[in-house]
Amino acid sequence: MSHKLVSLFVFYLIATIVSSIELDIHINLDPTTNQIAIDYNNLLHKYAPNDQVFLGSKSIPHITLYLTDFVQEQIPSIQNEISQIFPLLNEAGKNCIIQMTTIDISAQYGMWLVQNNQCLQYLSDLVVNSTFQYITPNQSIPDWVYSLPEPLRDEKIAMIKKYGSPNVFDQFQPHVTLAWDDIDNLTIAFNQVNIQPTSFYSPSIGIGNTGPYGTVLDNFYGTFNFNNNNNNNKRKIK
Repeated sequence: MSHKLVSLFVFYLIATIVSSIELDIHINLDPTTNQIAIDYNNLLHKYAPNDQVFLGSKSIPHITLYLTDFVQEQIPSIQNEISQIFPLLNEAGKNCIIQMTTIDISAQYGMWLVQNNQCLQYLSDLVVNSTFQYITPNQSIPDWVYSLPEPLRDEKIAMIKKYGSPNVFDQFQPHVTLAWDDIDNLTIAFNQVNIQPTSFYSPSIGIGNTGPYGTVLDNFYGTFNFNNNNNNNKRKIK
């Protein structure tokens, strides 16, 4: 192979390398419910000392609308897309009552389930449809997806290939992650905590960095405030 061909090949490899970042576009909890989630999480540590979720100190309570790997250079485009569709998001989100229901323990996760409704589904669908063009292409299929029964397995694989996430559209399952623990018995721990249903109106949508075990670390890339509960419709973007 000539030096010219080698150089062209190296250039091609460099050009095709995509810098990727995992971002979570999510619903933020109102201050009261946010503190309730933190308090529950802190109490869980008493009964599940190996829980690896630390709400309030290392991560924030949230309800994911869209979680995937994006092309890092496209972050300004993602922020702009959310800004452009925010009038629609605000109209649906400002009066969207969010009902926290029961606890679901799946594998090592303890999740406080949210009753899905028309407005939450709309928020997730709109965010996904507006931003999936900026995802990192050819994302890998998680091992757990291959263990699913058909036709669910093929449905989730198709979603990952197109949207970079198995949990969008009819697979959207809103929740707040309260625990991840592969040592302690989470069923016993949650029975001790006795989490109660509650409801609230979200103050905002956020775009943030992710941590381990389904956590979100911040709203670093944007906070988009709904025009409700005397909130001003301000958009803070970094």
